[in-house]
Amino acid sequence: MFQPLLTTHLSNRLRPEQQKENNMSELSNKVKQAEAEMDDVIKNRIYGNGATEMTEELRKKMIEIIASCKDMAISTIREDGWPQVNTVGFVSMEEIIYFETFRTSSKAKNIARDNRVSLAIWPHYENVAHGSGISLGGYAEEVTDEETSKECSRLLLEKMPELKDITYNDGDPVFPDPNVIKFRIRPTVISILDFEKGFGHADLVVVEGGAIN
Repeated sequence: MFQPLLTTHLSNRLRPEQQKENNMSELSNKVKQAEAEMDDVIKNRIYGNGATEMTEELRKKMIEIIASCKDMAISTIREDGWPQVNTVGFVSMEEIIYFETFRTSSKAKNIARDNRVSLAIWPHYENVAHGSGISLGGYAEEVTDEETSKECSRLLLEKMPELKDITYNDGDPVFPDPNVIKFRIRPTVISILDFEKGFGHADLVVVEGGAIN
């Protein structure tokens, strides 16, 4: 569930009503910023209702899309400022997305410098009129607790059981690999595409507090 996350010492000292007021003000500002970045054609044709909060209907649609896919495209920021896009496998726990990569990979190095990421997930479709997908911008955070890491590994093997039979060229097993690191995606803005509602239709969700639990 998307919920505000108190991340600063000052925030922790605020009274609950003050923090709630600050969160709502921040959310309102993000919504206004998102809507200001849309031109009139996009706003009217694609995001007909402008930016919104996550509803249960949208959450279910997001989970449905995520659960139906094995891969996603993720963009990280190179040291020279250019975006770098990679296709990676992923797993999810409800609407929360996790992926793993080598500790020494360019993706991991990019995230260590700047953990802002964008990603896109889209199920296969036979008819584009029924297309759907997810794109979002947010932050990648390393998974540090062992319980979550183990669950990610279990879900990955459940999703792609063939991994247990694959080896690298040097003969070492692909799964599990002690040289990988796991990340969780903390979204700040999400675009949920659902062409069943009209061709090109998407709901733009600004996440309250820019955090998920």
